[in-house]
Amino acid sequence: MTMNKRKYYVAVRPQTYEYHAVHKEGCPFLPDDEKRIYLGEFNSGMEAVKESHTHFSTTKGCIFCSNETHTEKWIQPLSDILKKDSDSQEIYIPVSYHQSLICCVN
Repeated sequence: MTMNKRKYYVAVRPQTYEYHAVHKEGCPFLPDDEKRIYLGEFNSGMEAVKESHTHFSTTKGCIFCSNETHTEKWIQPLSDILKKDSDSQEIYIPVSYHQSLICCVN
């Protein structure tokens, strides 16, 4: 079985965490022509991210169109997020950039 190849691009401008995002053609967050580099046609986002390292040392797949390239979990169980200090009863809720972004979008 052969996979359909898709066109991939890497953003010239780095994102918040200093990495350049790799996007599939058609992604709503794909930068304008002058703000991206064409990487080629690939079977997966992982292949495109590997190729993007020839242009930039820090790249990641877009969390919307190339989510398969991310190994970290985006949604964690509440019990994993809430952490209690062993010496007190206070609960600490860590806030990440992505959680803030989702709050802003909603």
